[in-house]
Amino acid sequence: MQSIGSFTFDADIGELRDNFGKPVRLRAQSLQVLSVLLSRRGEMVSKSELMEAVWPETHVTDDSLVQCISEIRKVLGPANSRLLKTIPKKGYMLAPAELRRASLEERLGMLPGKPWVAVLTLALAVLFLWATWFLSEPVSRQVKTVAVLPFVNMSGDGEQDYFSTGLAEDLLTDLSKINALTVLSRSATFHSRSPEESAKDMATSLGASHLVDGSVRREGDRLRISVQLVDAQTGASLWAERYDRELGDLFAIQDDVRSQIITALAVRLVPGEADRIASGNTVKVSAYDLLLKGRHEETALTREGVTRAISFYKQAIAADPEYGDAYARLANMYDFAARFGWNDAGVIDRKLALTTAETAVRVAPQNPFAHWTLGRILARQQDGDPETLSRALGSVSRAIELDPKNADAYAFISLLHIGSGRPAEAKRTIETAFRLNPEAPSWYVQNRGIISFMDGDMTAAVSDFERAAEKNPTASFTRLWLAAAYAQADRGEDAEWQLEEAAALGAPTTIRDAISTNPIFQDAGYRSKYEEGLRRAGLAE
Repeated sequence: MQSIGSFTFDADIGELRDNFGKPVRLRAQSLQVLSVLLSRRGEMVSKSELMEAVWPETHVTDDSLVQCISEIRKVLGPANSRLLKTIPKKGYMLAPAELRRASLEERLGMLPGKPWVAVLTLALAVLFLWATWFLSEPVSRQVKTVAVLPFVNMSGDGEQDYFSTGLAEDLLTDLSKINALTVLSRSATFHSRSPEESAKDMATSLGASHLVDGSVRREGDRLRISVQLVDAQTGASLWAERYDRELGDLFAIQDDVRSQIITALAVRLVPGEADRIASGNTVKVSAYDLLLKGRHEETALTREGVTRAISFYKQAIAADPEYGDAYARLANMYDFAARFGWNDAGVIDRKLALTTAETAVRVAPQNPFAHWTLGRILARQQDGDPETLSRALGSVSRAIELDPKNADAYAFISLLHIGSGRPAEAKRTIETAFRLNPEAPSWYVQNRGIISFMDGDMTAAVSDFERAAEKNPTASFTRLWLAAAYAQADRGEDAEWQLEEAAALGAPTTIRDAISTNPIFQDAGYRSKYEEGLRRAGLAE
């Protein structure tokens, strides 16, 4: 049995399983490709070697292999698929295995039969807090950089991964709204590590002064949530708690966790922060649970995932018709479906995206994500209309007013600026986004690459597009930008390779369609630069 991130592969029967042993559906050829890559893990396997191993004495094109690679990446998801690397002009490589991160319950000894360990841990935490209070300088004077790890799913059911991950992500988001804290991004902290690595070592490697870790066990309507806050300098637990409650108490648990962490860090909230970090935009746990399912499905940005996310967001709205976050996320999914032609009713999806985003702002006028979403959708539907562009800029600016640390808003507004031919403003705002979120997600990196591409700096553009593709291997639009940059950098073979991968991931196969999915680029000069790059890469007109 060999591991691939949170998945395992049984070579004897040729079966891929998730982290709870449930078989994952893959075509026979894709399983064979995966088996070959695993047998030579850590080595580059050429296209020709893979083709010969999987399709011996059979005439097939490279597209068959690319389709298999794409299918494997989609199944593994964005986090695990990073292990499957493309070696341009050569082949593919499966990176060495990573060890599973131990759960908080395992590391604190909070498992049935070991109550004395939990008592001892709590006693040590109290002792450390006493020593900190009387013997050290005030905690409030120390620089506080917090890393929130993904909570470990202890439910014994892989289908519950969305729940444990979603709770950690929302805690991270809430803490990031506090001016006195620097909170590392999801992309920086949501990855696996060795169970032997201590919380102190983990925080140190991330450059964090404090670390939040946790685990979730959900059985029906019963929850067991364990959370701890660790001081990176000493490795001591500043606060730890285990909640055994009903699912209906979830919001109260989240409020208490957040409050206890803020207290343990001796953070003083400034006026308005308490309102910004108050629990959610719904009072119904059932609606929130559906939202978490939708967020989990949309992560890979595939047609199937977006379709499932739309269904979950609709159910969340049915459960709570005033749920601003659900409307905003549904609007984004309609927009993606319309942009990439994932639904026969593309024109309808386009209209639904705008009306749903407007509804999000109406039902939740103080929700920065709703305003960000409306601005994003207006920008993609402006079609050269300066009034619509002005509305888009106003909506994103409003998101920043409501949440001054909203790095996503700065990252997106940088794209509006470059698309309108304002490179200075684009550079300034993308730099602000990276300052607020140093370990940024793939689309920040892609946006910075676009700015460099339009500025004529192909070395910087290629570097950022490659990094963006590494961060999210299933994002087809990144592959198109990388192909265009490779072509402009006179790397024709690399450009052709990226076009193959883009097509396998469902990207537009003509320049006309590629441009239509990027309506933000209204500046004629910048739009022609992208067209020329795609043309040189070999994309059909």
